[in-house]
Amino acid sequence: MMVPKLRFTGFNEPWSETSLGKISSFITSGSRDWAQYYSDCGDKFIRMTNLVRDGITLNLSDLKFVRLPENSNEGKRTALQHHDILISITAELGKLGWVPDDLGTAYINQHTALVRPNLSIASSKFIANLLSTKKYNNILNLQNDAGAKSGLNLSTIKNFGFYAPNKIEQARIADFLSSVDEKISLLNKQYDLLCQYKKGMMQKIFSQEVRFKDEYGEEFPEWEESLLSERIKVQGGFAFKSQLFSEMASTKVLRIGDISEEIDLSAFSGVFSTETPAIRYQVNKGDFVMALSGATFGKMGLIKCESAFLNQRVATFRLLDNTTDILSFYYYYMSTMEFINYIKSIPTASAQPNISNKDIELYLSFIPTKKEQTKIANFLSALDNKIAVKKAELDKLKTWKQGLLQQMFV
Repeated sequence: MMVPKLRFTGFNEPWSETSLGKISSFITSGSRDWAQYYSDCGDKFIRMTNLVRDGITLNLSDLKFVRLPENSNEGKRTALQHHDILISITAELGKLGWVPDDLGTAYINQHTALVRPNLSIASSKFIANLLSTKKYNNILNLQNDAGAKSGLNLSTIKNFGFYAPNKIEQARIADFLSSVDEKISLLNKQYDLLCQYKKGMMQKIFSQEVRFKDEYGEEFPEWEESLLSERIKVQGGFAFKSQLFSEMASTKVLRIGDISEEIDLSAFSGVFSTETPAIRYQVNKGDFVMALSGATFGKMGLIKCESAFLNQRVATFRLLDNTTDILSFYYYYMSTMEFINYIKSIPTASAQPNISNKDIELYLSFIPTKKEQTKIANFLSALDNKIAVKKAELDKLKTWKQGLLQQMFV
């Protein structure tokens, strides 16, 4: 008998097998060539980037708008209705979205399937949450249709099977999960606001719109124009031999693909080498690194703990011996849009984007004194800590919900 491990009291009937086709009144996908209708405002256009992997709430932070001609038949077919379920069917298969009551007029393209449950026999939010569980999302990904490109066709979506209780129990589960989603949404909003505040403060600090004062309430000296080469040295990575990579080796090799905003080397999952480079290639807690080539060139990451050795085309930064500057200040300094736009403007002769040590060192800007650098670094570091705490709260709640989902569905 198919029943979940965790169940609300009063429900004892076994769950029955069904499919998306059986519980839906309409299943379709969007069409191509929407770019011709793009507009600065108008109706919402939901793309794959608006769907999510770890829930069902649409991510509307990067939203496109369209204006369709009057009486567009294509618009009528792909227009969304409240409580529709959206599923990505190309590339990143199985990303989801549930259409809330307040979305307004919106459309989808060919990369997304629209599932419209028959609300007289099923709860669409229950179905959406079921599809978001690891079990069913993994099954959905395994349905990938054969061909040159990954994808799901509509017959696969219609035939996708699962177990479900009666509609009353579906609604009870959906209502409970909605309350959890509201808490997640609130934490998400708080997290986003902190990130936006930090971004805004960085812009104001490094444009000198906002200035700190010293311990006596006095103004700090004016910032001095300076090349980065007068303050720091760019240290490139070591040319490791790939044939010496080994699971049995102990030297952690930090490659471009290992760079993330925060790099936890205690949980390192990259490659190891039997080579041991010179100490100048080693990075430790508090150091920061940058990708010098590839699609993510310019991406930076801060080492949070332990150490590793840099692979070639990954750089770190050292203060010059004759400076008393604060290294952590330069992590934020080089995270500004001004610096990022500078390195992206550097022309390259190769097929893939890349920058040299010299390109970075020739960046000219204004630098504050050591004391103001310390104030700036401490202020932004404190903000980072608040953001990290809020992110941990959010991740913990999402993990808790995912654990509930595993027990509340079969």
